[in-house]
Amino acid sequence: WYQRRVRVASVTMAAWECGSVDFPEPPYPEQITCGSGPATTIDLWTIVSKVRLEAFMWGAGTALGELPPYFMARAARLSGQKVEDEDFNELDDLKGKDDLDIWSRAKLAMHTLVQRAGFIGILLCASIPNPLFDLAGLTCGHFLVPFTTFFGATLIGKAIVKMHIQMLFVVFIFSKHHLEALETL
Repeated sequence: WYQRRVRVASVTMAAWECGSVDFPEPPYPEQITCGSGPATTIDLWTIVSKVRLEAFMWGAGTALGELPPYFMARAARLSGQKVEDEDFNELDDLKGKDDLDIWSRAKLAMHTLVQRAGFIGILLCASIPNPLFDLAGLTCGHFLVPFTTFFGATLIGKAIVKMHIQMLFVVFIFSKHHLEALETL
């Protein structure tokens, strides 16, 4: 996420500086150089269209990265073995307890949401920055949620919804008027 955020920020700043998005496509050189074309109107959507493909690929890559916990739990369930994952085992210990801290409640709530809401629950969990999403993969694998349901919701959530939220945030923050406001501080 860090390298993609830096790339989106540098493209945003270069677009404002160049007055256009007429500079090389990915893979970018070390320094982005302005093209020789005429200056155009730069706005949020112009910059977003410049970085959308590489941001989508980043999101698709993170969705693929969620598959190992899913397949591990699914294979363990189908073979009759118990899942040997401390997070998943911790969930079993948390059920039925009343005096849970906020982190434990969040883990339990996400587990319950994914288990009960299916595709929509997985999509919601994948669409926000969520350090507990591996539990969603473990839960879906353990409860034999179909692969197409799990991966479809994860791909849409991470590569479309979450990617756009994060990309728009970085472009907005690194826009010319925000940077000028920071310079005056």
